[in-house]
Amino acid sequence: MIKKINEKLHSIFKWKLRELIKNVIGLTIFCFGINFFIEPNHLYTGGILGLSQLINRFINDLSGSNIYLTGIIYLMINIPLLVTAYFAISKSFCARTIFTVGLQTILLDIIPIPEKPLVNDLLTNVLLGGTIVGIGMAHILSSTGSTGGTDIIGIILTQKHPKFSVGRFALGFNAFVFGISGILYGVSTMIYSIMYSVIENLSIDRLHDQNVSSCATIFTKQKPTDIINFIKSDLDRGATCWEGKGIYDDSKTYITYIVLSRYELHKLEKYLEIKHPDVFLVKNDFVGVDGDFKKRLSK
Repeated sequence: MIKKINEKLHSIFKWKLRELIKNVIGLTIFCFGINFFIEPNHLYTGGILGLSQLINRFINDLSGSNIYLTGIIYLMINIPLLVTAYFAISKSFCARTIFTVGLQTILLDIIPIPEKPLVNDLLTNVLLGGTIVGIGMAHILSSTGSTGGTDIIGIILTQKHPKFSVGRFALGFNAFVFGISGILYGVSTMIYSIMYSVIENLSIDRLHDQNVSSCATIFTKQKPTDIINFIKSDLDRGATCWEGKGIYDDSKTYITYIVLSRYELHKLEKYLEIKHPDVFLVKNDFVGVDGDFKKRLSK
């Protein structure tokens, strides 16, 4: 039964059941943090969601109502981006993003927003909200999911302009959102929103393996044909191989070197542990990488 579910999920999303579950859990945590700690304090997140919050509040200010439309607005902004992602990135990435954005819209609408903040101190709300939302987002990204928005725009621009940085684009877009919030609703709102965003991103960086660049050096006595095939087919990465000589016993050794994300490194370790338990593996995290190295959300 689980095998059939995994096959179906893989054919549509390139997911397994555990990745789907991780995505749903992450989305639930993410939306809980937004609705319980950010919305009651009238603070703003970055990206398209933050822009959606601003539009929702602007509509309410004009109409004198208090209708929560952030999730719907977020979905509407993402629709043209999702169409673009379908053609420009990949069908599986688009499918995962449609699922994630759709469920996020539902959860933002059904998770109640308290009339008053749970904690009176604003700074405490910022710390709790940033940490909780960051944990949720790390789970979403670790499942190879995407909440759309600036992720899609950034990836497309990076494909067209190799020197373009997704991080810089997100930073610039967030500056725009926070700047507008400061102009319309005061400097205090802007400052606390920025603090929340910093804490959220620190939490993501601590937990999200795909943000970390790693390298692995694999030593084998036999030609690493199977290992190279796994790297190419399952990780969609390249590698460098050469022949060496073991000084201790003067034997021939094959060396394979690869740069990848820490998330991909975990997959490589599991593969080697099962298929090639006798290999010698040297690995390093947080390596500096220049040049044409793709940091991706997923395959």
